[in-house]
Amino acid sequence: MKGSETLKNFSQISEALQYIDQHLEEPITLETLSAQFFFSPYYFHKLFSIIVGKSLAAYIRDRRILSACDQLCRTEKSILEIALDSGFHSSQAFSRTFKAEMGVSPSEYRAQGFQPVIVTADELIMKFTNRLKGGIYLNPTIIKRDALFIAGTHGDGNRTGEVWNAFEKLCSEKPLSGALSTDGYEIRVYEDDNCTVHVGHPVSGKDPIDPAYSIFELPASKYASFDVYVANGYESENTAMDEWLKTNSEGYTERLLNPSTHYCVEYYDERFHGDEAGSIVEIWIPVQKG
Repeated sequence: MKGSETLKNFSQISEALQYIDQHLEEPITLETLSAQFFFSPYYFHKLFSIIVGKSLAAYIRDRRILSACDQLCRTEKSILEIALDSGFHSSQAFSRTFKAEMGVSPSEYRAQGFQPVIVTADELIMKFTNRLKGGIYLNPTIIKRDALFIAGTHGDGNRTGEVWNAFEKLCSEKPLSGALSTDGYEIRVYEDDNCTVHVGHPVSGKDPIDPAYSIFELPASKYASFDVYVANGYESENTAMDEWLKTNSEGYTERLLNPSTHYCVEYYDERFHGDEAGSIVEIWIPVQKG
């Protein structure tokens, strides 16, 4: 992989996975874990979910159950002892969670002589890196957004830089009042072989906006949100996202703006720093089930 920030992120998540395995019997919270690795809780959880493919709570639960499976097979400990060693407060809570995850009770699991396969944290990270193709993570986060109203400028999708320049010039001449944030949105709309682009900032859609700005409205939707490392192959994102749409196990398909119009949203927040290593853009693909 290229990019010092990418390597740093994977290294820190690898350390977090090792820490979790070493402290399964202790309380592990998002706040304490993120502080240990010098991330905000929000950013750490987002990064963890993207790389690992599940939430921190789900991952810790799964590792605790896997550790319990190993103890059931290798030791003579009681169910209560194993429950406490695995971070549960009672054998009842442990048994409920264990059966929900494994399909059998702890005692049935032990009696049947199952042998769990335990993958180490280092092996998991090696597996997760295979989800990175060029500069894009092939394990998107599914997000839900209400209707979006973007005030800005629009133009030829093959001349996006000029459209952004026009927007910045307009903002300097007639500052956009009522913007909900300074985060940048780039909406790319595809009809047949034509691509148009609308760039700008989000507004409420209710308050009056200077008529010099055009308003583009997107319907409420679920999106597959891909994190793209710009310096690591930004040009590869279309193929990678098409691959995910064809192969994802959750059954998501692309949601169109109308029967013949595809679109996507590029979202620029504080993590975007141009072409610098570690600069990240989110690309949102509208999705639906089935």
